[in-house]
Amino acid sequence: MGDSRSVPALQGQQIPAWAGTVGPGWAPLLDQLHRDLFALDPGYRIESFAVKFGGLRITVADRFPDGEFDGEFADRTTALTDAAETASENACDECGAPGRIRLRGDGQRVWMQARCETCRTTVTSCPAPPRHSLGPLSQVHPKG
Repeated sequence: MGDSRSVPALQGQQIPAWAGTVGPGWAPLLDQLHRDLFALDPGYRIESFAVKFGGLRITVADRFPDGEFDGEFADRTTALTDAAETASENACDECGAPGRIRLRGDGQRVWMQARCETCRTTVTSCPAPPRHSLGPLSQVHPKG
């Protein structure tokens, strides 16, 4: 990722840890999301990170300063992740060009991917996604 800032103790729980689990076309999108979240709180944590229905699905963990739920932080992080999710559905996960959700299949299963017109027809190195979902970070470890 272009911005290597992260809190050392949280490196496995922030966006850079998950960047390698998606296509290279979404790298700039994730880089920007990390910068925006880091600006809000350098100690932000990702609660869940997945690719579902052809787009990103990201949840930032709530924070409780002084034991109180921080609703403003939750609203701001939700707005940022919602924008990133929408952008991912309209950008090719392979090259980053404008794209849309497309159905793909291998004869046994069908899955959804965000692809541009060029990558839709030329990229064949895309294996079917795993049958499991990337759930809470406490249960799943990012690729290293």
